[in-house]
Amino acid sequence: MKWFRLLLFPTIVSLFGLHAFGQSVADIAKKERERQRSAQSKVTVNGSGTTSTSTAGPSSTSPSSTAAGAAKQAAKPGEVTDSKGRNEQFWRSAFQKAREDAKRAATRVELLDLKMKELNTSLLRQTDVYNREYKIGPTITETQKEVDEARKAAEQAQKNIADLEEELRRSGGPAGWGR
Repeated sequence: MKWFRLLLFPTIVSLFGLHAFGQSVADIAKKERERQRSAQSKVTVNGSGTTSTSTAGPSSTSPSSTAAGAAKQAAKPGEVTDSKGRNEQFWRSAFQKAREDAKRAATRVELLDLKMKELNTSLLRQTDVYNREYKIGPTITETQKEVDEARKAAEQAQKNIADLEEELRRSGGPAGWGR
């Protein structure tokens, strides 16, 4: 019974301490949101076209970097750009066009492969020599050249997508713009 009392007292004290002084994740998140709202800078455009910047809360930026940031915000409010001034819309449309080109090239390769299979099947089924050698043979050769060209175009389309990804990375834009 004595050991029970010895364990009961520290347990009650520690539970009371945790309950009294503990913060929930929701409380911490609310405080962080309030801190972020108060630390954001506000850009005000006057009627004469001039801008003024006011920062509410502690800031570790220099006045020149704050002025440069305000000039960027005044030029295009709320829009994020890469180091070359291209926005998310530019990158998304460029990637969409490149992916459509790649898909179109891959579809063309598939169609030409099916055409080649059909021509090879008809070559095997033909019994007369004239149609086999003088009609189907040159058609197969032509189609094979088209297949090779289509495969090169598909590889180039995939390379264009990789080049776009590399250009986006080098320009400093978020990787999500390429998805």
